[in-house]
Amino acid sequence: MRWNKVAVISLLLVSLLLTLPFVSAQGPGPSVGDVWDTILEIGSLGFLCERGWFGLGPCDYENNLVALMRVLIGILTFALFYMGASAVPGLREQRNIAITVSIILAIISVIFIPNAILKGIGAAYATVVAVIMIGAPVAGGFLLYRSMSDQHWVVKVMVLVILLIILTLVKAAAGGLIS
Repeated sequence: MRWNKVAVISLLLVSLLLTLPFVSAQGPGPSVGDVWDTILEIGSLGFLCERGWFGLGPCDYENNLVALMRVLIGILTFALFYMGASAVPGLREQRNIAITVSIILAIISVIFIPNAILKGIGAAYATVVAVIMIGAPVAGGFLLYRSMSDQHWVVKVMVLVILLIILTLVKAAAGGLIS
């Protein structure tokens, strides 16, 4: 068994070394930089920009963001329905039927969710994540402050100053949201 693994790895290395002289960095395929730029573009959600006639006008992210959320909620709904269908004794053995039923129910469910509900789901999720990301360091700093004895008053003051800086930066980053 071990010799088989060594042979396969050796064969892969030899084929890699034989093909290296024939591979050009400027070949017809995409370069590593192009692939990385595509990944960053997807991460920035720049593909959601829907412009007016002939590509002119400001970006309207709202409709495309709702469509993306509809797809993502559809995938999540399918997963939940499939888990539920797998628990049913008759569908547990018939995996293809469980998948079909779950896909149909997920599509029906997601199609009829209004856009306002999807926007509300997104806003609620964003709010929860923001509260956790802001609240975790503040709660940790407060617990650190409370766990120290009064002999370490200099460190306690430093923790309070750091917490004040964090909260001030959050207020500045929120801009007009906090008045």
